[in-house]
Amino acid sequence: MKNYAHRYQKLGGWLLTIVIFTFIGAFSNVVSHFNSNGFLRVWPNYQPGEFWMQLVIVICMLYIGALQITYAVMIIRRDPRFARIWQLIYIGSFLKQAATMMIHLGYGYPEVLNSEYSSNDAVGLIADIIILLLLVLGFFLFTQYFRKSVRLRTYMGSDKYLKLAFFTKKTEGPVPMVPDLPAEQEDAQEAT
Repeated sequence: MKNYAHRYQKLGGWLLTIVIFTFIGAFSNVVSHFNSNGFLRVWPNYQPGEFWMQLVIVICMLYIGALQITYAVMIIRRDPRFARIWQLIYIGSFLKQAATMMIHLGYGYPEVLNSEYSSNDAVGLIADIIILLLLVLGFFLFTQYFRKSVRLRTYMGSDKYLKLAFFTKKTEGPVPMVPDLPAEQEDAQEAT
């Protein structure tokens, strides 16, 4: 067990919560394909155009699941490329939701409510738009977390993760609680 000069140099707080929920999300992503209305069970029932859009969604979900596991492992290993992987997860999530919305607009929404005051199309479109807005909001909030978190900055040992990400290349990280590792130690830490 390593001795750390400061408690922020070990995985904990919100960062640990993110890692745990990322592993849970990746697992549930894979399991969802095998439920009673998952793609693997109902694909013969799709119309040709709908099949291809559903296939895009499944590929996006598998892509997201693989990147989620990679992302969580990269955080545990202090790999500074984790922020770039995280942004790729959000890009895949946005594409998945856009494809879902296209399917719904082209082939109709699944039956949800039996109400004379609301239609499946209205409720479904509102739900699709809310999900897209939540993705944008989540992307913004996590980007702010990466830019402002002293714990993350201290845990990673440098602000290199901000420089390697697509949308934060010119951002200065917060001041860490302990001095950064020398470049040689940082490279050795990344190699392990």
